[in-house]
Amino acid sequence: MLKYRVRNEEGFTLIEAMVAFTILAIIAGIAFTVVFGTSKRSRVLVREMELRRVGGSVINLISEDLKGAFVREGIIPFFVGSDNFFRDDPADEANFITTSTLPVNPMSPGSDVAETGYLLSFDQEGKGVLFRREQSPAQPPDEEGGVTREVSSLVRSFNLRYYDGDDWLDEWDSLDSGKAKTYGKIPREIEIEMTLVSEGSSITVKTRVAPPMALSNN
Repeated sequence: MLKYRVRNEEGFTLIEAMVAFTILAIIAGIAFTVVFGTSKRSRVLVREMELRRVGGSVINLISEDLKGAFVREGIIPFFVGSDNFFRDDPADEANFITTSTLPVNPMSPGSDVAETGYLLSFDQEGKGVLFRREQSPAQPPDEEGGVTREVSSLVRSFNLRYYDGDDWLDEWDSLDSGKAKTYGKIPREIEIEMTLVSEGSSITVKTRVAPPMALSNN
């Protein structure tokens, strides 16, 4: 009887082993959940950072083009922005004459300006691609010609609004004499708003641009 008790004290009972195993399983489960959650959150943050980097680059490119929106004395400026949708997402288009990164000079020859356009297009699967068109030097017909390149395939929505000095408008047409607010003018300010998506993550970037030459044209 004494020997039996000594052996029992030196080992673990089945119940003790099961309890220990259960505790270890719980600890392992918690550790796995923490590690998995941290790793998943880390991946989400990396995707969001990449989206913000791309979004910042794209919106800066558009802003630079809009800052150079061009007006030449005695000539009706070309600036047309349309309000489009794909399903419920804004998919606007804008075409205009710009000096882009060139110095703003009303007396510049025609070769110093380019016609630039932006368009968000969707394929049959609903994937959006933002395109930029450039024709340099600008030449008629308007809204045609030049070279079109993909800017980003991460853009889900692209919304532009235009300020005429009194109101914010969803469309702009400097060539339509029937639209008194916009005819012969370029917007005093343009608001750009884009949503970018990647692997379940999304961000929205937004800014406003005031073309320097707009004041002399209003």
